[in-house]
Amino acid sequence: MGGPYPITPTDQRGLIVITATLFMSWMCTVCLFRLYMRLVMNGPLGADDFAAFAGGALGIGHVGAIMASVSHGFGRPLQEMPASEARSARKALYAADLLFLAGHSAAKVSVCLLLRRLGRVTKYLNGCNVALIVIGLWTIASILGIAISWQPSNHWNLSRTVIDRNTGWKVLTTVDIMIEAFLVGLSILLVWDIQMPRKQKVAVICAFSTRTAIIAVAVVRQVYINRAFEEPRLPVRVSNAVIATEVLLQCSLMAATIPCIKPFIASFDTGWGQGTIKRGESYFAQSTESESRNVPHHFQNIVGLEMVVPGSAQSQDSQSSRQFIICGERESISEIELIDMDRRSVESRE
Repeated sequence: MGGPYPITPTDQRGLIVITATLFMSWMCTVCLFRLYMRLVMNGPLGADDFAAFAGGALGIGHVGAIMASVSHGFGRPLQEMPASEARSARKALYAADLLFLAGHSAAKVSVCLLLRRLGRVTKYLNGCNVALIVIGLWTIASILGIAISWQPSNHWNLSRTVIDRNTGWKVLTTVDIMIEAFLVGLSILLVWDIQMPRKQKVAVICAFSTRTAIIAVAVVRQVYINRAFEEPRLPVRVSNAVIATEVLLQCSLMAATIPCIKPFIASFDTGWGQGTIKRGESYFAQSTESESRNVPHHFQNIVGLEMVVPGSAQSQDSQSSRQFIICGERESISEIELIDMDRRSVESRE
């Protein structure tokens, strides 16, 4: 029962396929950016990277399970599906639910490991460790709960078991949102007591605050799940819940890489259009002289302030052009990654 799949008020197979493949392709692209940066620009690979890549693999598997379910007729009215095909579609959705929970958890672990790698304060590190423990418990409990209570044979039947499953999803979503909010709080705690320009603190926090968008998507997903359990025999409602789940998983994996992706974008910056105030000196070089005095030594690399713009009487124009490229690229280097690079160098000297 392969494609092409239509999109009609009663047949949502085409919409499911488009959404799944589109968001998966974006997620894979972002993961490739991260891999390239670690191998070429600011390696080596860390535990947070392996967690993100594992989550990406689970995300691809999740899409595969969704596509298998669609190939068996999921997205069409149940009365148009043979009993054997409906049973196969339910089993594929069952696998997709488990892969979703595992992949979503891997994204959380990746973010938490990155935050822990950047911190040195005991209270902050303890907070990261607590977050990792909670994520681990949430992962185990959610997977076991769905595996035990979810029965493919009665997935679309209204019964006490189904109602209990919806309650379980509500509990899992609530804890999920609390974990996401805690991760954002850790990013704030990371720079709270650091003496550095406020705009640089905001840059660090915003890099991790993309997880707040995941909270919004999780709420929308739960709304669709509630509607699906209210009338599970309407294919549109069940399809909407599956689409929202796919969007949540892939966006969660992409958001886990956002704090690390800026160096890759910076590599395309030529610095053109920045202008000069005088020969051989860029605006950025002048402004950072005053800012660097307000930033602690071990955090100066966060904002890209440790840089020297040499002056020379010879070849001022060509030298200035090269300086623009260097300044533009270094200015854009990820604040998050430079924390880690600087701290590794400090530890090696110790």
